[in-house]
Amino acid sequence: MHTRLFSVFLAGAILEVVVSSCGGSGGAGGANKADLVPVPDTRPGFGFCRLVESGPDKGKLKVFVKNQGSAAAPASITTIAFNPGGPIAVPTGPIGVGMTIELTLVNFPAPCFNPDCDFTICVDSGNAVDESDEANNCGNGNCLG
Repeated sequence: MHTRLFSVFLAGAILEVVVSSCGGSGGAGGANKADLVPVPDTRPGFGFCRLVESGPDKGKLKVFVKNQGSAAAPASITTIAFNPGGPIAVPTGPIGVGMTIELTLVNFPAPCFNPDCDFTICVDSGNAVDESDEANNCGNGNCLG
């Protein structure tokens, strides 16, 4: 049995998550591995530009992460790199098989809109999760200013 302890700072508190796994090494071919991907908007033409449309968080970016693999994913970090404006790291909790989670809403950095805002979302940006496909972790987005 393998056990890992992850500490994640979330909403002003430290969340500790213990992940245990049993069995062999998983073998070749990515069997029993997570596969994290950023999820674009389902509406045509929106891509990764998913905005809160009303309320006090209006205008913030919504980021969704899906585990499309065959094993649960432990906690990790998702990074949204704004150009210009720089990166913002967001703690990403554990994600079960086939599950999608919404991350904390993200404010756009002020210099990003010039006039539009380009950004890249990279899930598991620290490569903490053993995945079946490491090549599908990033997605490029653009929100019109």
